[in-house]
Amino acid sequence: MKTKEKKFNLAELYSKYGIFIILLVAVVIASLLSDTFLTPRNISNIIRQNAVVMIIAFGAQMVLITGEVDLSPGSVCAFAGVMSTVVMLHTGSPVLALLAGILCGAIFGFLNGWVITACGIPSFIMTLASQFIGRGAILAFTSAQPVNGFDKSFAVFGQGRIGALPIPILIMVIVLIVYWVLMNRRRFGRYVYAVGGNEDAAKASGINTKMVKIKAFLFAGATAGLAGVILMSRLNSGQPNGGEQYEFDAITAAIIGGTSMSGGVGKVYGTVVGALFVGVLLNIMTQLNVSAYYQKIVKGAIIALAVIIDAQVRRNKKA
Repeated sequence: MKTKEKKFNLAELYSKYGIFIILLVAVVIASLLSDTFLTPRNISNIIRQNAVVMIIAFGAQMVLITGEVDLSPGSVCAFAGVMSTVVMLHTGSPVLALLAGILCGAIFGFLNGWVITACGIPSFIMTLASQFIGRGAILAFTSAQPVNGFDKSFAVFGQGRIGALPIPILIMVIVLIVYWVLMNRRRFGRYVYAVGGNEDAAKASGINTKMVKIKAFLFAGATAGLAGVILMSRLNSGQPNGGEQYEFDAITAAIIGGTSMSGGVGKVYGTVVGALFVGVLLNIMTQLNVSAYYQKIVKGAIIALAVIIDAQVRRNKKA
């Protein structure tokens, strides 16, 4: 009995703090490989550049916790971001451009959730279709050309600062707080975990599981739209090819942070740390001039490893 208790405690310790240990090891290795890694400027750049992925990751995690998956955020990010620059070009209002980007993303997310729940289509298939639709639509709308010529005030979302604090980081922190409150202090958050943990039991207890999933996809779309505005603002151009593969970076961050692909499990802080780990990894590989091809291999290997760990943890719990 004592041995069993010890094993349980070790598993509990790893599930709570394993991602922090992984991030710490990554930071130590990165600092040994590069003299400039731990400089305040580089650390700020990592967080600022990773703010877009982190915002998308919050929405991706919520969908994963419901037991579904969203493969469309990269395309939604590009679609919503470019549409925000179009609104900026014609109205000159950064506020309207921001709202337009979030609205476009939310509409995409709502449609994903509605079709998936109403028609019983697997989320993998539906959001893969949305990925192609979103990317194709914005490429067709812009004739694959960037949108330029709008007022420079739009750059505030991606390049602005309040004192020493970059605005992308400020926006990310605000979204983080809202997301944490939703998942930890509101009934909706409990419903999300309940639906992902056991959808049949959630239905039996009176939870409208379809509406919970629709709202989760809507949130994922809105966060992708907001991320798109920040991305295009940072680039100071509406790039229809922007946001490519961001969905995989976001899902990777969530899974590395302990979110289960089978649903019902995931902590907000885990996704934050997971996203930081991805950012640290990409930053050090860029500093070391690692080829983009090898970077893709590394990211793919990390996704595979995270899924393997998740599967092993679930097996151990069943045992």
